[in-house]
Amino acid sequence: MAVSRLELISSHGDQTVSRVRFVVHGTTGETETLTINDGGLRITEGRPDVSTNLVHARDWTVFRGQGAPAAAPNDASGAQGTVIVCAIPPSFHLGYGIFTTAYIDRAIKKVTGAPLRYAAARKQLALYLSQDTEASRVHIEAEIANGFPMEQHDQYLVDPKYIVGVFINGEVFDGVVSELDTAVRSLQMVAFDRLEVALAGAFRASSEEYAVMAPTVIRDLILGTIESMMLSRLRMMRWQGLSLLGYTFSEGKQAVQVPPVASIEEHKTRMDELGRQLASSGLFAAELAWLKNYGAHELELMRVELEGAELDA
Repeated sequence: MAVSRLELISSHGDQTVSRVRFVVHGTTGETETLTINDGGLRITEGRPDVSTNLVHARDWTVFRGQGAPAAAPNDASGAQGTVIVCAIPPSFHLGYGIFTTAYIDRAIKKVTGAPLRYAAARKQLALYLSQDTEASRVHIEAEIANGFPMEQHDQYLVDPKYIVGVFINGEVFDGVVSELDTAVRSLQMVAFDRLEVALAGAFRASSEEYAVMAPTVIRDLILGTIESMMLSRLRMMRWQGLSLLGYTFSEGKQAVQVPPVASIEEHKTRMDELGRQLASSGLFAAELAWLKNYGAHELELMRVELEGAELDA
């Protein structure tokens, strides 16, 4: 008998998040950047303050949308912040942030919980004190559900010595990140060597020690960005398939929409094309080889859901 309600936990299937060494945090201006560089990054356990996604962090540094002002005070040009790079301190552990789990209820054709945050994948990462980040996440969620708001939870400090450096959000950084974004979306080979050199030109290490480590840091962040984008793409494709089957989506009490697809046949064509690209693309080799198997598994789940629904019809 089929399970009528599925729980989809963000960390499930993400095979490398536990090995991440560097994360990024987008700031909204010079004041915030200086504060973090001098005093460290203040975090609340479980709150999604960091990610491995350079595209996401870059977008958050721009003073527009997301409730941010159009420009920094006394700056009519629309000020931009920086992307801060942190090493994971030994006293913290990286996991997915709170309220990133989604639930598929087949009986009423509805996806609840946090479908958009689930699909956002590694944009929604958090630091925890315990190595068992999943148990901590569930515990913090329960506390909030029982009336202990996130704002009243203890804050912790990522010491300034773990601030590796910053990417200056300007023409060079924006151009390289945009090129990486385009390459991953089209599943083309990424010119790692050239992109690493270009990103190094926009990186300002916080110490000589980290300057020596810069190539390793940049390589890890490029890999982390690719992994984040592929996880998000596959998860959103699954939501699009369910939407075609008449499922509705809600994030908490708020109804949400997923990007539309014209028909089930069109969606199947997109899935088939992605499957062929995953199998043949040279992008998914070495450290990224696990994504090929992950993608094949997710595409098979999507096909089962689509075909199962058609059989029931």
